[in-house]
Amino acid sequence: MLGGPNAMEGQNTGSGSAPGTSPAPDHVMNLLRGRGGAVTLVAAFAVLHALLLQLGYALKVNPVDPALMWPSAGLALAALWVSPRRYWPAILVVQYLVEIGTAALWMSSWRFGLVSLYTLANMAGAVVGATLAGLGWRGMVFLRAREIVWFVVVTTIGAAVSATIALPVHLATLGERAANVRITELWQIWAAGQWAGIIIVAPVVASWLSPLRRHYPELRLRSRAELLALALALAVACAIGWVEPERARSLLQLPTTIVLMMIVIVMRLPPRWVITLFSLAAVAMALITERGGGPMPAEMAIAGIGQLQIFLVSLGLSVFVLSVTLAERSITARRLRESEQRYRNFVELSTEAMWRIELAEPMPVDLAVEEQVAWLRGKARIAEFSRSYEMLDARAAGARDARGAGQPAGREALPWDPSVPWVAAFEAQLAQAARQGFELDGLRFSVDAQGRRHAFVAAFNGVVADGKLQRIWGVARDITELTELNASLLRERERLKSYARQIVTAEEKARRATAVDLHDGIGQSLVGMAMTLDVARQHASPEVKLLVEEVRSKLFEVQEKTRSMISDLSPPGLYELGLKAALQWLAVYVRSHDRLQVDMDVELREEAVPLDTRVLVFKLVRELLRNVVKHAGVSTARVRVRGDTQVLHVQVADEGKGFEWQLDMFGSPKGGFGLWSIADRVSEAGGEFNVDTAPGRGARFDLKIPLGSGAGQMDERRLMAGAGRRA
Repeated sequence: MLGGPNAMEGQNTGSGSAPGTSPAPDHVMNLLRGRGGAVTLVAAFAVLHALLLQLGYALKVNPVDPALMWPSAGLALAALWVSPRRYWPAILVVQYLVEIGTAALWMSSWRFGLVSLYTLANMAGAVVGATLAGLGWRGMVFLRAREIVWFVVVTTIGAAVSATIALPVHLATLGERAANVRITELWQIWAAGQWAGIIIVAPVVASWLSPLRRHYPELRLRSRAELLALALALAVACAIGWVEPERARSLLQLPTTIVLMMIVIVMRLPPRWVITLFSLAAVAMALITERGGGPMPAEMAIAGIGQLQIFLVSLGLSVFVLSVTLAERSITARRLRESEQRYRNFVELSTEAMWRIELAEPMPVDLAVEEQVAWLRGKARIAEFSRSYEMLDARAAGARDARGAGQPAGREALPWDPSVPWVAAFEAQLAQAARQGFELDGLRFSVDAQGRRHAFVAAFNGVVADGKLQRIWGVARDITELTELNASLLRERERLKSYARQIVTAEEKARRATAVDLHDGIGQSLVGMAMTLDVARQHASPEVKLLVEEVRSKLFEVQEKTRSMISDLSPPGLYELGLKAALQWLAVYVRSHDRLQVDMDVELREEAVPLDTRVLVFKLVRELLRNVVKHAGVSTARVRVRGDTQVLHVQVADEGKGFEWQLDMFGSPKGGFGLWSIADRVSEAGGEFNVDTAPGRGARFDLKIPLGSGAGQMDERRLMAGAGRRA
């Protein structure tokens, strides 16, 4: 078979490739590696070329006249084609020497100059043909119409070049007899002889050197006995039609018999054997005709030679094209079968449910939704489905049992049924699907199967042509385990949130109790110590008074630190008076300690704010104000709080430097604002946290926190009760 390894891979194997870099020379040199390489290539060419020259001269009536065919031309073109460019000079030198020597054996009046010109004409045709072959494609590729047409063009041009160069030489040889010769007919005969030789020999060489038969089983010989039988039948057909020297006296002696036999061979054998048998038959027919046999005219005049050449070239090209076309179709058919089988296996064994919906009559996409539903119910059928589809549709198992495969046939197999869950879900979303070109993704539905309820998510893809819906493909995945796992994760998340709230409540109880203990214990002790020092200072000597004053100053510092610690642990008024009082105290505290003037505006219903929310909001506002002090570079800020029984809105704003909040949200490399902690705590409370800022525009932080009644109030009662017991 002619072609390279990529011939049937759908690749462009030649356009624009650099000459001399084709895979054909590489493949030939790989074959000769370890067998002598270039020396073996040139030697084999010399021997075969000499043999074909002998055959060519045997087909001539006169050694100086055109031959019926010139087989050596095909070998020369093929040798150059399959060889690297660096070996062309050696091949051409061998061709020149062999043709000069062979001509000396056959021509009685041998003239070196005349024979050299004939040889140069043959060499020029081979070089032109091989060069064009390298330009047209890379590799010995003849499995597509484009490559076959290019081969015909290449061989035609090569033969025409050779005939054009050789014709003046031949006319000069004829001398005065040239006046009686029709130059156009002579050129046609000469070119046709070269062309016939190329067509008979070049495909044979290329087909036997091609590695394709190892890649494609269709190109391998199926039976040697069949090959022998067909070869004998072809020989008999040639004998019947060509041995008798007179014109045909029956239909069996017409070339039609050979043509029919070649058609049978094309149908039964791989291309390389078809081409080989045709070449042998063509040579035999030419030899018999040269000796006066066959149904052609008895005298081998120009007309007789032309008729035989036309017959051989036409038959050769026909056989060539038919064999290659059948081989290509066989390879394509096998690949289609394999692809179909892979598709069937994929559909059948897929863990996802897959199905194809066919419409008995395509549905116009511009129909109203109600009309589309009616159309689908009347004319849509599930034509194909995977094994997993049986879970979606109880009818599918019965259809498979009845037919043995997932391809129900007939209009009553699996009709469109609204009682099927996915059908009902699809019809409910049909308006949206129509707007999207009948492409629908993320469709959810549930099916009761195998003793439990299964959740599915499906996607549909409609095929629309000429404004009409032709078919719909559907695929669905069982997400039951995923749904159950997600629900379990949500339950666990809620449980963790509950634990976190309990921990926060316990922490606040501990902080409150610690603050009370510090206030009622250490704080009162420090007050008592200060009063004692005051009394001691009044009765002490001047020297001792200095020491008492120093101790009294240190004691005041300890008192201030204790008060600050108590404020951090339990802000004054937060538990007893509520969030508004605590925030007002915070404004005063920030103004006195951080020199930040806070415009505080609070309006809310204290009884609607649970204790955990109250503590959370106070901490968040305090942290945001500390960020203003550290990073904003301003001396004023605004805090606005609004709340009802359902939600609490908090806003903290400043007119400072601003920042790139998308980067600083998770904490900048230099410390930044670290807003992630605030966002996370707001999210845990089920709220929303938004930031509106940019460099040079200041910053505004908006918090939206939902208010609960039961849990928060219960935690507040427990906390206040615990704190009261400690007080």
